[in-house]
Formats: sequence, C-alpha cells, structure tokens
Amino acid sequence: MKRLSWKYVAGLIDGEGCFSFDKHHTSDPRYAHKLYLRPRVRMCLAANAKGVIDSFHANFGGHISYRKLSDSNPNWQDAYEWSLAGYEAACPFVRNIVNHLIIKKEQARLVLWMETHLKGKRSDQRVHDIVREESTAMKRDPHRLSEEAQRRIWDAIVGTPETGVNGDLVGRNLRRAQAQRSPCGPGPQDERQRQER
Repeated sequence: MKRLSWKYVAGLIDGEGCFSFDKHHTSDPRYAHKLYLRPRVRMCLAANAKGVIDSFHANFGGHISYRKLSDSNPNWQDAYEWSLAGYEAACPFVRNIVNHLIIKKEQARLVLWMETHLKGKRSDQRVHDIVREESTAMKRDPHRLSEEAQRRIWDAIVGTPETGVNGDLVGRNLRRAQAQRSPCGPGPQDERQRQER
C-alpha cells in the first residue's frame, strides 16, 4: 500500500472532491419528523485513474462505487467514486486535510463544526435546508466564511429571541455545547457572549 501525503490528498479533494451532508430519519415513530445530518466526503475520478481511488480506499477506508457515464455521452469516460460517510469516518480524515485545503477549506471547517454541535442530535427539515443552502453557497463562493453558516444553523437549532424557539429540538446536551469551542474556533454563541461582556 502506497502511503499518501496529506498535502497531496488535500489537493485532490480541493480539485476533485466534494463535501455534502446526508439526512437520515430516525426509526422511532415519536420522532418521525426529526432527522439526523451526517457528513460525506467524496472524490470522483475517471476510470483510468482507478489506482488513485484504490490508494485512497487502502489508506482511509470508505466505499468505492462505479459510475457508468459513457452511456449518457460516448465522449465521457466511466468513473470511480470514493467516499467516507458519517462523523466517525469523515471527521478524522477532514481534520488531517483542513489546513492544507484552499478552495474547500470553509466547507471542511463546517463539517468539523457540525461534528461538535450536531453529531448525535436530532434536528428538523429547516436545519437541513439551511445546511444545504450554506453548503451550496460555499461551493459557489469558496471565500464565503463558514462562520455565517454556523450562525444560521445554530439560530435554527436553539432559536433566537425573535423566533421564540427553545432548545428542545436537539436536547439538553446542545445547550452545553454553546460554551465549547469547536476545532475551528469559537462558535457563534461564544462570540455573542464575548461581545455582551
């Protein structure tokens, strides 16, 4: 197995990779309208670069899938996709590349912030919609700061005085997270508390 440097890996993810969030509904009927968000890191390369995909799989685990694109357009090559899904698989990988990323750095920081603040917490469709909107905005504008996404997501979860929503949406443990610092620096609540002092 060929070992890959984190800078090389980050370069490939910057150019050919993607960060996204999957939603999963709980099996408990009491919370049928609630869902969990989990991150996914993906990279797709043409079939002639399958050796790189195999190296990623050997070094980092994950899943490989085959995409037959030549049926859609004979000028396209078929492709292989490597992916890591879930906080336990994706976040250690992201922590190792986040400081080497350029284009997708803010998307990676959002993944790490969500690990601290949303992992294992139920949310609703509104939170998922905000995560999707902010992820799309960061893909269009790589310089868009993840702090804006963090603030919008946080406000949707714990609520603001204007919305009157309390923290029941994701449980008591999330209130404790207000005081914690994420791996990417202070969360939106930390910043507000500092300004109020």
